[in-house]
Amino acid sequence: MAIRSSLGTFWRVLRANPLSFFGFLLVAFICLVAVVIVVAPHLLVPYGPQQETGAFSQSPSWKHPFGTDANSFDIYSNTMLALPLDLGIGVVIAGAALLAGGALGLIAGFYDRPGTVGAAASVSIMRITDIFLSFPSLILALAITRALGVGVLPTVFAIGLTWWPFYVRLVRGEVLAVKHLPYVTAARAAGVREGRILLRHVVRNLLEPIIVYFTLDIGTVLVTYSTIGFIGVASKYPGPQPEWGAMLAFYQSSGSINAYPWEVLAPGLAIFVTVLAFSLLGDGLRDILDPRTRRAFVRGTVSHDPPPERAGAAPGSESVPLTASGAVDAGAVP
Repeated sequence: MAIRSSLGTFWRVLRANPLSFFGFLLVAFICLVAVVIVVAPHLLVPYGPQQETGAFSQSPSWKHPFGTDANSFDIYSNTMLALPLDLGIGVVIAGAALLAGGALGLIAGFYDRPGTVGAAASVSIMRITDIFLSFPSLILALAITRALGVGVLPTVFAIGLTWWPFYVRLVRGEVLAVKHLPYVTAARAAGVREGRILLRHVVRNLLEPIIVYFTLDIGTVLVTYSTIGFIGVASKYPGPQPEWGAMLAFYQSSGSINAYPWEVLAPGLAIFVTVLAFSLLGDGLRDILDPRTRRAFVRGTVSHDPPPERAGAAPGSESVPLTASGAVDAGAVP
C-alpha cells in the first residue's frame, strides 16, 4: 500500500507539471531507443555506420529522413547509432563523479571536527578540490585528453577526473547543513554509532539534491563531451562508432555546411533534445522529492468546489446541528 501511495503521488505531481511529465516521457523514450539500438539495431537503423547508400549529398527524404553526406552515408543512421555512446558517456561520467565526489564530500563534511584526524582529512580534501575547481573543467579536460591521446576512453577519463570536485562541494555543504539538526544530535546523545547516523540520518536527507543534480548533470556532461568531440580530440568521424560532436566537426570542417545545411541538423538536434529531456526531468524530480513542493502540487490537483446542496433544501438555508435527542445544539448556532 505504501508503494502504491508513493507511485500515486509521483503520478499526480508529474501530471500537475506538464513540462516535467514531458521530460519524463522523453527520457524514457530516449533510454528505450538506446537499448533497442544496442540489442537489435536493425529494428530502427537501416544502414551501418560506414555503409554507403549510393546517394551522395541527398536532401532529406522518406528513405533518408536527414539526408546523406558526401560519402553517401545515411545521416539518420549514424545519428541513431551514436545515441548509446553519448548517453552512456553522460551517465557513466556523472555516476563515477557522484560516487567519488560524494564519498569525499561525506568524509569532508561529517568528520570535520577540530583537532581530529577527520579535520585534517577534510582540509586536505577541500584544498585538492579547490585546486581542481580553479581551472575551467573544459580546458583542463582538453589538456588531459591531449596528454593521454585521442580516443573515447582517454576523453572519458579526462572529463571524469575534472568532474568529481563539483559533487564534493555539493555533498559537503549539504552534510554540514544536516549534521547539526536536532534529530541528529538526539541520535548521537542516545548512543547511536556514528556510522549508523551517517547512513540512516544524514545520507537519506542528501538524496533529494544529489539525485536532482545528477539528473541535470548528465546533460552537462554530454555537452562537454560533444564539445571536445567537436574540437576533434575525442572521436573521429567517419569511424566505426559515430559520435554527435565528431559528426558536427566533420560536416563543419568539410566546407559543405553552406551547400548542405541538413547535414548538421540531426546530430545538433539529438544533442539539444537529449539535454532538454534531462533538464526537464531534473526539474520534475525536484518537485517530486521536495516534500513542501510535493504537497503543494498534490493539493493543487484536489478539487476545491463547494459540496452539492441537499435536495429539498431552501436556497440560502443552512443546516443546524442537532443533539442526540433531536434538539438544536445551542452552541452551534452563530
